[in-house]
Amino acid sequence: MGLRFKKSKKVLPGVTLNLNKSSASVSLGPKGMKQTFSTTGRSTTTVGLPGTGLHYTQPSSYTRNASDSSLFGVPTSQRPTSPKNKWVALILCIFFGFVGFHRFYVGKTGTGIIWFCTAGMFFIGWVIDIITIATNAFYDTDGYVLRGAGVKQISSLPKEPGN
Repeated sequence: MGLRFKKSKKVLPGVTLNLNKSSASVSLGPKGMKQTFSTTGRSTTTVGLPGTGLHYTQPSSYTRNASDSSLFGVPTSQRPTSPKNKWVALILCIFFGFVGFHRFYVGKTGTGIIWFCTAGMFFIGWVIDIITIATNAFYDTDGYVLRGAGVKQISSLPKEPGN
């Protein structure tokens, strides 16, 4: 039997912040019909009859796949470079980070919505993001290092001898 943790908190009418041991998510919508966006990249739509326990859940999208997990644990200097710019992300984070603009910019829509609904996770996550972007420890949705972070572009094609 595994250990489970789940906590839900109503943030606004129709907006619920959900936390569990492996991710966080935001649910939007009234009882009986909601859309959920998770930090894992998963999005689901749920329709049901309130009070009956009957509901239907349809996964809407997955933004990550099995190949994405291959970059976790890889040092920054060995990761591919993102097309997103570090300096744009840092400026967006400093001035608009409490509403998650920098997270939307790098493709992290799920956590961008969470930042938007919770004022940058109550300003603590906003400060952490400023530090991680400034220290080159912030990655885009695919796990790539932001461009301009002092990391060379890693080519997927080997160079031919003599060129």
